[in-house]
Amino acid sequence: MIAAGLKVSTPTDTTIVMTRAFNAPRPLVWKAMTDAQLVRRWMFCPPGWSWATCEMDVRVGGTYRWEWNGPDGSLALTIRGVHREVDPPVRNVHTERMEMAPGAGPCAPDGGPPEPWELVATLELTEKDGATSMKMTLAFGSKQARDTALKSGMEQGMEAGYQQLDAFLSAQATGA
Repeated sequence: MIAAGLKVSTPTDTTIVMTRAFNAPRPLVWKAMTDAQLVRRWMFCPPGWSWATCEMDVRVGGTYRWEWNGPDGSLALTIRGVHREVDPPVRNVHTERMEMAPGAGPCAPDGGPPEPWELVATLELTEKDGATSMKMTLAFGSKQARDTALKSGMEQGMEAGYQQLDAFLSAQATGA
């Protein structure tokens, strides 16, 4: 067994680096992170939220779109982008644009919805002794955008999803 738990660092004013380990082989982790039907099973939804759309075309030039409805049933959050580099099961580089509906997340200084976040995400997976280490680098266009992401609670939501991914991967390994 390897220690789990998301670790977050900010090596530059515009980047966030997240690392985490999973007790599963790299091809299984890759599949869970790139297959829309599997992503729906483990990615975190805040309490009262539900998936609206989960579409993924994981190839260079392919797009993805994730959408969640808030507790009132209306669209609350959209994350979408384009895959720039795909090297299964090792590396995936994609753009990411996050748009929150008014009242669905942290507010802008004027009290309205935050500016959309735009970034480039680089996912790298390495395997040793049947366990997979993930390194995800998020490169933002500005320090303000990076800092807004850090203040959003992103870290807690991602770790909650990764805990669900741990359970999914464990069930796959045991055939449950």
